[in-house]
Amino acid sequence: MAASHIALLFLVSFTAEHRTYGEKNQLPGSLGPELPATEHVQDLCDEVKLEFLEQSKIKVKIFEAVVYKTQIVSGKNYFVKVKIAKGQYVHLRIYEPLPFNGKTPVLHAYQLQKKLSDPIVYFP
Repeated sequence: MAASHIALLFLVSFTAEHRTYGEKNQLPGSLGPELPATEHVQDLCDEVKLEFLEQSKIKVKIFEAVVYKTQIVSGKNYFVKVKIAKGQYVHLRIYEPLPFNGKTPVLHAYQLQKKLSDPIVYFP
């Protein structure tokens, strides 16, 4: 099979996966638009809360997802702004594997000392 046919098959396959799993009109690898947190996003935050508290060594009064952006990878990265006290926020990067993998979400990174006005941007 010619290289151009292989590339075309990959593109069609990748686009099909993107349309069924990704956000509408979002390019794979890029951050999508900022959206209000959903119940699913709060559930993801709740799943990684203990890991976050152990790693960051901070105490929180609340742990409420406010807004988020997604990045389509081999699964999905969620960049979430989480309220932890009045006027205090953190940004979490949570990786959610593809559903058929049977794996649970993982906290990949976080940023402390954020404000409500701080934009969500990619961070490693």
